[in-house]
Amino acid sequence: MAANKEKLLASAQKNLKKKQVVKAIKDYVQIVKLDPADVRSRQKLAELYVRTNKNGEAYEQYESIAKYFAGNGFYLKAIAIYKLMQRLDPDQIAIFNRLAELNEKQGLIGNAMAEYRNLVDYYGRNGMVADEIKILEKMRDLDLNNLNVRVKLAEIYAANEHEEEGFEELESVLELLSEKGDFDKILKLYKMFIPLYPDSKKLQMGLSLAFYEKGDFGRGVAILETLLKDKPDDPDLLRLLGRGYADLEKWGKSCSIYQQLLGMDPTDLDARELFIESQIGNSAYDRALAELEEWKDSFLKADRLEHLTGYYELLKEKVSDASVVLQALDSIYELTGEGDKLLDIISEQEDEPEELVENDMLSDILLGSVEEDLEDADAEVVAESDDLVFDVVEDDEVDLELVSSMVDDFTAEAAKSDTVIELDIDTSFELGDESGDDLKFSFDLEGNSPEPVVAAVAHNLQADLQETEFYMQQGLYAEAKKMCHDILAYEPDSVACQTILKEIDLLDTQEEKQPAAVVSISDDFDDIDFDFDALQPDEATEKKIFKTDVDEQIAADDMESHYNLGIAYREMGLYDDAISEFEKAEKEPARFVDCQTLKGLCWSDKGDFKNAELMFHSAMESAYLEEMQRLNLGYELGLLYERSERPSDALDSYQKVFSQDSNYRDVTEKISTLKEFLGLVDDDSAAMGGSGDRISFL
Repeated sequence: MAANKEKLLASAQKNLKKKQVVKAIKDYVQIVKLDPADVRSRQKLAELYVRTNKNGEAYEQYESIAKYFAGNGFYLKAIAIYKLMQRLDPDQIAIFNRLAELNEKQGLIGNAMAEYRNLVDYYGRNGMVADEIKILEKMRDLDLNNLNVRVKLAEIYAANEHEEEGFEELESVLELLSEKGDFDKILKLYKMFIPLYPDSKKLQMGLSLAFYEKGDFGRGVAILETLLKDKPDDPDLLRLLGRGYADLEKWGKSCSIYQQLLGMDPTDLDARELFIESQIGNSAYDRALAELEEWKDSFLKADRLEHLTGYYELLKEKVSDASVVLQALDSIYELTGEGDKLLDIISEQEDEPEELVENDMLSDILLGSVEEDLEDADAEVVAESDDLVFDVVEDDEVDLELVSSMVDDFTAEAAKSDTVIELDIDTSFELGDESGDDLKFSFDLEGNSPEPVVAAVAHNLQADLQETEFYMQQGLYAEAKKMCHDILAYEPDSVACQTILKEIDLLDTQEEKQPAAVVSISDDFDDIDFDFDALQPDEATEKKIFKTDVDEQIAADDMESHYNLGIAYREMGLYDDAISEFEKAEKEPARFVDCQTLKGLCWSDKGDFKNAELMFHSAMESAYLEEMQRLNLGYELGLLYERSERPSDALDSYQKVFSQDSNYRDVTEKISTLKEFLGLVDDDSAAMGGSGDRISFL
């Protein structure tokens, strides 16, 4: 068999020299039959089939070669063969899949993703949804960090009755983008997916949060207000809305929101803190202090001492009576061991005028008043405690005997018993409102003193109306109606309240007759100032989908594999593919010069001498260039100039090589031939590269 094979090989070579291609093909067919494992002969046969336009036969031979290489672990060679097959029959979709698998095995993940991308493009154009999903799932599993792939997969899922899988994929992508803080892309995703999930409150809440993160609290609040109409008691919505109102400094509305949350769960200290902050923002300092005093023990138990301290320190300069604040800070600084601050508090307390202590005896107060009356009959003395006020009013004449008997009776009784003296005080009085106004009593020693004047409770009409409007916006008509009645109690002529009450009555009537309208959140995108469409490719860029992420993966691939694949492509005459691989491999500094040189050779093989020259000069200027590489490049430049019919430049390049190494390859013969062609004198000095007659266009 060996002898016959040798004869057939000799015959094939002889026929090729005579350009008898058909006869050479017959010889190689016989050789392949004798030795099917002879890959070289099979490859030569495939090439001859291509020359005679027998692409089907060539494809068959190349397929056998590719399977052989792949089965024996020569993945790079198999990839190059499959690329040749792809050129012969571009409609063979299975080749994309084989190329992707082989690149993956070789560790060229970026190349594999590019091949899968071609498949996705094909299946998408032809409406092959199941195949498109299958390939996208492969791409996702191959590179979980490729967010474009995962977005595309989520979109295909959602649009093709796989809503649950699509939503899970989308949530995962949104979470990754949130960790990166890329809220521009997050907004674009909401633009894409809210129309696919129009009833998803979770996506709509996420959209509002994305607006918050971009500082667009107005749009975020608008979305939440719409959602709250359907779920007025949703705590998550209320928390987000409260935050938005606070960021917009709509303190009255934020107070109302946190009040609603606390009504649902009074032990929610987070809501309690935000409520206090909103009260402070709303300048309701006394109310904020009352909240702190009531809940400070709970804050301490929950290890929120730092927050508590901050609130008290802020209120110290804001409230009308700072004594309560100072006492609280005194206790806090004792707990925290902040001695300097504690001394400051004590100093401030010492500077305050002494006040009557709550547990002072009522009789002591009365006696003190009488003694002062004796000194100045015209004086009006008001003795105050934290809870009681006594107005002692004197005329021109004072019944000293009455006063004296009162003192004597009290002294005698006190000496006999420890019982507390009971004053005949009318207990029919009513407690004031939450504002904490002190109770006031008046003792008329002569029975004809004027009626005491009770201080009016302060009301903020504007703030109350704002709160009422908030209730109306949220559809909380019962609360709005109650607020209106409260306002009318102290402002009966309020036209605004009367108008709101009429509106509530009208709305109640309408709601009985017709259902509430459904509001579409997706309509709110029309005026959003972000380039949502940038995420979705148009027709011109459809084939470049996922390109950025693929390039990132290519950058992380094995540069040596890209280099070797480039060589394999060049051997097969796949020059464009080879150049592409060398461009990837040149990112490795040690390979830069070699890659530029090989790219130059590829361009030269393609007949593009200009680009070839650029590659060679780029390699020459590299900081990584070695002396032997300089010689090789100089010689290759000479060959390039000869092929492009630039003999003077070729001579100049060869002479530079000769000056470095006179024995390098056939450089001496090259110089001699070119000088003869150019008609130059061939003296010894010229042959040695030292002639002044050299012509150079470099």
